[in-house]
Amino acid sequence: MRYFIRALKTFIYFTLLFVLIIAVFVISGTVELDIETMFRDGYTSLWEILAIMVAISAVYPKLSYTRSIPGIKGNLSTNRVQIISLMQDFGYEVEHESVGKMTFRLKSAGARLARKYEDRVTFEQNGEVLSVEGLKKDLVRIISRMEYRLNNED
Repeated sequence: MRYFIRALKTFIYFTLLFVLIIAVFVISGTVELDIETMFRDGYTSLWEILAIMVAISAVYPKLSYTRSIPGIKGNLSTNRVQIISLMQDFGYEVEHESVGKMTFRLKSAGARLARKYEDRVTFEQNGEVLSVEGLKKDLVRIISRMEYRLNNED
């Protein structure tokens, strides 16, 4: 279900962006407010554009969200304070904390909106394995900094 919601949010985001761009062209007088003259093949082109946006929206969540296993010493409970400090440095705050699991959300409403409110980063301890789940571009920064800090404390 989460995958479908992410795909739907992406489609809505692309649609709003598309409408905004077309509105700017219409307001500036670059194009007329008639679909048949706005696009080369009229409504056929519009349906093709929508089909492309649906296809990209369907694939985007698979490419953008991931679960990763950082190469760090220790586990979630032993590194709790350092992880919270690191996440605060990135602008996150603790959303929920339980035994073996911590979730963080961005503090900034603008940053959350830019990520379509899919800004949650989850740390989960399963036995000896600590995994981190979230938006791939954020995880790359978070995990690389976390590995540097936690493995070079000696």
